[in-house]
Amino acid sequence: MCQVFGWEMPSSYTSPAEEHEAVRTAVGFIDLSYFGSLRIWGTEGAQFLHGLVTNDVKGLKKGQGMRAAFLTGHGKVRALCRVLGLGDGEYLVINDPQTHEQIKQYVAPFSYAGDFKVEDVSDQRRVLSVQGPSSLLVMREVSFEPVPKLAPHEWMSTIIAGHHVVVVGTRLTGELGFDILVPAEGLKDVWDFVLVKGGFHSIRPFGHRALDSLKIEAGVPVYGIDVDDTNMMLETDLADAVSFTKGCYTGQEAVAMATYRGHISKRLSGLRIQGEVIPARGDKVFKDGKEIGYITSALKSPTLRSVIAMAYIKYGFYEPENPVDVLSEGISLRAVVAKLPFYRGAHSD
Repeated sequence: MCQVFGWEMPSSYTSPAEEHEAVRTAVGFIDLSYFGSLRIWGTEGAQFLHGLVTNDVKGLKKGQGMRAAFLTGHGKVRALCRVLGLGDGEYLVINDPQTHEQIKQYVAPFSYAGDFKVEDVSDQRRVLSVQGPSSLLVMREVSFEPVPKLAPHEWMSTIIAGHHVVVVGTRLTGELGFDILVPAEGLKDVWDFVLVKGGFHSIRPFGHRALDSLKIEAGVPVYGIDVDDTNMMLETDLADAVSFTKGCYTGQEAVAMATYRGHISKRLSGLRIQGEVIPARGDKVFKDGKEIGYITSALKSPTLRSVIAMAYIKYGFYEPENPVDVLSEGISLRAVVAKLPFYRGAHSD
């Protein structure tokens, strides 16, 4: 077991390398019960949420969703989130566990000033996730209604193991995937049922050590590790989380200024590193002896069989194939800048 932002979760069930391979070649199943969620509704709910997050949630129809972020007034990332449109001005905001309480405390007081409500529904639903090239086959095996190949954040309702659930398209690992939002009382039933039915497609549970390596290969930043409130939104390389045409929202002026300037001071990028040494978080990146960035995450990639890292690289140096050096414990490691993601599954588009 391991601590994941205050939750005790399985680090692995067997071997992290075997679990990683299962997701890349067949299908894996993971418990993500630590995600928090807020339900927002009311006649002014759409306008309220629209003014707080970076993406155009007003345009969401029932069954649609999108990635978004909450920013500070200076345009720095307060939290990353997903927003599902539930219809009739109602939304579900799914938050990372490390920022959920902060966002709840930030959002809730506004409800006294408008015709909308904010409710923490984290205890009502938990999140399980099916990931891998065979994930659609598993979902069709376990769901009452046929599940289509959902786009990221697109969702539908169905029944699994006798429980009403919401199935959301996701690319958390770089593979085709589906998050299952399960009533808390049905968590064990759905978990057991998916594992039994998914056995026909070689499903296997995987833990958070495999999830970490899968996410780095997929270039998925983790809040508190790869992104935090010192980063401007456009530095995170999460362009799909930002609308550049919507009206005013908290932090918009800073985003607009960076967009108008035509470039950002640094950007989250990939590095392919020669040799076997894995740099540590915070290790510095250099070009011709000049410091140009720092590492946020690194590992020996099970899929690529080489050392890779995510790093913030300064403007003028983050073009792919640019040769750089990483200084780790006094050792200079040769590397080249790479475009994220490092890996994208054939069935993920």
